[in-house]
Amino acid sequence: MSETVKTVFSFWPVLVAAAAVFILLSPKLLLKLIAGLLRVGFLRVRVFGRENLPYSGPILLVSNHVSLLDLLMIQLVARQRVRFMVRTDLLNFIPNRLIFWYLGALKVPTSGRPSDLKAFVAMIHERLRAGETICYFPEGEISGNGNLMRFRSGVQALIPPEVQVTILPLRLGMLHGRLTGIHDNKLHLRPLHRWPVDYSVAIGEPVEAGLSPFQMRQKISELGAMAERQPQPGELPVHTAFLFHAKRHPFGITFYDASTGKHLNNFKIMMMMTLLSQEIRKLDDGRSGYIGVLLPNMPAAAGVMLGVMCADRTPAMMNYSAGQPVAMDSVRRAGVKVILTSRKFLEKLKWEATEEMVFLEDLVPSFSAGRKLRAMLMLTFLLPRGLAHTIAPHSCFNVFHQAALIFSSGSTGRPKAVMLTQRNINCDIQAFFRVVDWSRRDVLAGNLPMFHSFGFMVGFAFPAASGTPSVFTLNPLESATIVKAIRDYKITIMCGTPTFLQRYMSKATPEDFKSLRLCITGGEKLRTELADRYREMTGRDVIEGYGCTELSPIVSININNSIYTLSTRSDHPGSIGAPLPGIHARIIDPETGVEVPPGVDGNLQVRSGTVMKGYLNELHLTDLAIKNDYYDTGDVAHMDQDGYIYITGRSSRFSKIGGEMVPHEGVEDAIVQLRKSEERDVAVAGCKDASKGERLIVFYTADDMDVPGTIAAMREMGLPNIWIPKADGFIKVPTLPMLGSGKLDLKKLKEMAAELDQ
Repeated sequence: MSETVKTVFSFWPVLVAAAAVFILLSPKLLLKLIAGLLRVGFLRVRVFGRENLPYSGPILLVSNHVSLLDLLMIQLVARQRVRFMVRTDLLNFIPNRLIFWYLGALKVPTSGRPSDLKAFVAMIHERLRAGETICYFPEGEISGNGNLMRFRSGVQALIPPEVQVTILPLRLGMLHGRLTGIHDNKLHLRPLHRWPVDYSVAIGEPVEAGLSPFQMRQKISELGAMAERQPQPGELPVHTAFLFHAKRHPFGITFYDASTGKHLNNFKIMMMMTLLSQEIRKLDDGRSGYIGVLLPNMPAAAGVMLGVMCADRTPAMMNYSAGQPVAMDSVRRAGVKVILTSRKFLEKLKWEATEEMVFLEDLVPSFSAGRKLRAMLMLTFLLPRGLAHTIAPHSCFNVFHQAALIFSSGSTGRPKAVMLTQRNINCDIQAFFRVVDWSRRDVLAGNLPMFHSFGFMVGFAFPAASGTPSVFTLNPLESATIVKAIRDYKITIMCGTPTFLQRYMSKATPEDFKSLRLCITGGEKLRTELADRYREMTGRDVIEGYGCTELSPIVSININNSIYTLSTRSDHPGSIGAPLPGIHARIIDPETGVEVPPGVDGNLQVRSGTVMKGYLNELHLTDLAIKNDYYDTGDVAHMDQDGYIYITGRSSRFSKIGGEMVPHEGVEDAIVQLRKSEERDVAVAGCKDASKGERLIVFYTADDMDVPGTIAAMREMGLPNIWIPKADGFIKVPTLPMLGSGKLDLKKLKEMAAELDQ
C-alpha cells in the first residue's frame, strides 16, 4: 500500500503540469473554473432563461456591461467558448493585453478608421459562418451605476446575410453597487456592502437582426425588469432587516429627531417594536389586518410602523394634510378599526377624537415592568433569526407580505388605497441603493411626510433596511429647522419638491448645504431659475426624479452615469432620467398600444417588481391601471435614444382647443421662463369655451404680473396661437392650491376653473 502511495505522489508534479497546460490551452475551461471558485465565497449568481441558449452556433450575444466580471459570468453560463468584442483602448491598456490575448478577444477598431472597421466586420462574418459564439457590448463601456446607457449601434452589420445566426439579448445585473466611489473629489475603494455579491444573468429569447439600437436596449431593459421581480437571495422584509441591523448595533441611532433633539437608539426602537406588536395583536384580533398610523415624522413613528409590521399587520399611513373628513373616509373605506396616534398631535391638528383612535400616551404607560423585562431579555439573548420568528412569526421572512397601505394624494380625485408589498419596497430600495452610490457616510433628510410614498421609502424604509441614519423633522415646511438639521447632522442626501427646496434655500447659506452631495426633486417641474440658484450655492446640480405611489415610488433619477461626476451633475437637462436598474419603461401610442420610436409622445408605462399589488377593494381600477404587467402612469412623455424620459404632462392636464391638444405644463413652463421666478406662482387649467371647446386659464399670485407683456412675449417665443391664453384668462388669486406633499392640487385647480364656467 505504501509503495502505491509513493508511486502516486511521484507523479503529482506531472499531473499538476498536465492540468496547467490543459487549462492554459482552454480559456473556456479556465473562465468557468475561476467563475466557479468565485461562486464559492464571493458571488451568488442567478441565471434566468438558460433554456434560450442553443447547443450550437453561430450565436451572437448582445449584452449590457456592468462590471469587469461580465466576461466570467457570460462564459460561465454559455455552453460554447465565447469570443468577446473589446474596445481598442482597453486592449491597448498594457495590464489588459495578456489577459485579452489569452481569451482571444476581438479588437474593435475606432470609428475613425473605416477600412479597419470594414475588415473587422468581415472577420466577424467569417467567425459566425464557422459557427462561433461572439459577445457584443453595444454600450461600449462599463455602466457607472448599473443603468443602461445608450446603445451605440445595432447588430445588423455584424450578421452575414446568408447565415442563420441566433441573436440573444443578455441582461447582467449586479446588486452590490460599486467597488469604488467618489468622495471629497477623490477616488476611494469601497468595502463590500453585501456578502456574497448578488449577480444575475438573464437570457432573452432570440430577436431579429433588424432591431434598432434603441429597440435592442429596450429588450434588455425589459429582461432586467423581469429578472428582478423575483426576491433576491437572502432578501428580508423591512422590519426583519432592521432587527438584524439593530442586533448588531443596539446602541447606534438610525432615526434622529431634529425637531426635538430626542433620539431613540436601536435597542429602544426594538423594545417599542416588541411591546407594541404584542398589544396590536390584542387591539386588532383578526378584525382588519390594517392599522392606521396618524403621526408626524419622528423616531417614535418609525417604531410604531415597525411594531405594526412585527404584529403581522400592515400600517395604513394617514394623510393628515388632506384634513380629517378625507383622511378618515379613506381609512374607513379600507376597513381600518384601530388608529395609533398621539393626543398631543391630534390637538395640534385640531381634529376630533374618534372611536378607532388609540393614543400612545395611554398605551405606552400600560406596559408593566415585567413585560419590559421579558422583552429586554428576549432582545438581548435571542439570536436574530430566532428573535424575528418570535416577534413576527408570520411575516418575518415573507417578502410578499404587504408592507404598507399608502393613500394616493387625491390630486385628481378621491384618494385610492395603494397596496405595496415588502418586495415592492425592497425592489425600489435596491435600485435606489445602486444609482445614488450609497456610502456608510450617508445621512438622509427625513423631511418628507411618511404618509407620502416618497417619504415612506426614503425617510423610513430605506434607512430601516440599510441602517442609514435618517434625520426627521416634524413638518416639511419648517424651513429653518430643516436647514439647521442639514448643517448640524451633516446630511448628504435630501429629497423634496421644488417648492420645498425653494423654501429651504431662502433660509440657507452655501455653508449650510456644504454636506449635501445629492438633492433630488420631484412631484412638479423643476424651474430653471431654481436649478441655477442651487448650482450657484452648492456647485452641484439639482437632480430631477420621477415616481408614482403605485410604483413604490421611484422610477427614474436624472443622475449622471459617470462615476466621476455622479451626484454633482445631472445628465440630460429637462429629463427625469433613465429608469433605475430593474425598472423598464416604455412609451406607447394611446390608440394602438404599440411602442413608439424615440422622440414621439405617448403614454408612459412601467414594468418592474415595484408595481403595486393593486388598489384595495377596487379591482376594476387595478385592472384599468395594470395591463400585461405594465402600470400605466397616466403621464404623457417621450424617450430619447439614450433611454432618458421627458414628461410632457399628465393626460388629465391637457385642453383640447380647436381639435388640438394643448399641454397645461407646457404653457406654465413658457410663462415661468419669461418671468424667471424661483417660486411657483403660476398654474394653468382649462375651462369650457362655446366656440373652441376649451380655453386656457392662468391662475397667478404675483403682484407684478404684466399680462399684456406676457402675452406679447409668448408670441415672440414662437408658441402656437392656441398655446397663448387670452388676457381675460389670467386670473389673480391669493394662493395656489397645494397638497401637503408639496404638489399642486389638481383637483382643486380644476374646481377653480370650473367655477368660471358658471
